[in-house]
Amino acid sequence: MRQLAAILVFAIGLASGNAVGEELASATSAVDQARVLIAAGKGREAQGFLTGAREQFPDDVQLLELKVQLLFDNERFGEAHKLIESSSSPTPLLTKLLASTNKHLERLSRSNVIAVVAIQKKIDIEDFATAIAIADIALGKFPEKEKHFLTLKGEALYKNNELETAEIEFRKALIIDPLNPVAKKYVAEIRSTLQAQTSEEWAEWVLIFKDKVGDFIVTFLALFAAFVVNSFVGPLMLQFKLNRARRSFERGNYNEFLDLSEGLLDQENFSTLRANFRFILDHIGYEDAREILNQYVVTLERLPSLLRILEREHEKMLADP
Repeated sequence: MRQLAAILVFAIGLASGNAVGEELASATSAVDQARVLIAAGKGREAQGFLTGAREQFPDDVQLLELKVQLLFDNERFGEAHKLIESSSSPTPLLTKLLASTNKHLERLSRSNVIAVVAIQKKIDIEDFATAIAIADIALGKFPEKEKHFLTLKGEALYKNNELETAEIEFRKALIIDPLNPVAKKYVAEIRSTLQAQTSEEWAEWVLIFKDKVGDFIVTFLALFAAFVVNSFVGPLMLQFKLNRARRSFERGNYNEFLDLSEGLLDQENFSTLRANFRFILDHIGYEDAREILNQYVVTLERLPSLLRILEREHEKMLADP
């Protein structure tokens, strides 16, 4: 009764919030939850749960043992064998499971007929790792049937989406029998698929390249346009504004002229600003020019600087004969 109660408690916990994708509190709690799933007959869910748990706790031996045991119980001997072989220090349980796994694989390949049937069954249920493992053993046992087992191994690899490795096995079979129709068909399909993938990857690279080149061209054109504006158009526009402002000044419209002068001060375009003030001093006296600046300059913070520049230009003009 206590065991049943514990299972119910864990099951409620799983249903209420401890999903496979959530962060697990500890490896121990993950083991407990996996055992609840297994006890409830949810082997497939337990496999998925253990895969996620092992990603979070890759060094936990109990999780590894539980996953291997579950694979073994589900007769997925190829995956179980791989997992045990990947362990750096197998536990006694893993060593025992490895021996049992090898024994079952040997039994499934005890004759070439049994091996062929077993491989085909494993391919049908998408247990490709076991199909490949049986084929490897059969290739060593039955050299006279090599082309058949190479073809079956290639098929398992192909359906496991290991296309390049599958092609190698099919080509080995074709060396033995160049007319092997199954191997020829699969090689043609693999070539077509790989070429399509290559074309798709190339198309993606071309698209990326075009995007980058497009970005480069846009940037280059923007910089070139800025260069043209700064080097040619900018000075021409400034000269046009100066001429218009000076004509306005001559007509007694001082606002436009001094707005332009304030802008030149902000841009630190002092040479043009000094030329502007010499233009003023050529037309009116220094005191009148000071009065115009005091009256028409909009931003008072700029006024002292403008008056100082005007004063210096006045002094220079007095010093020149």
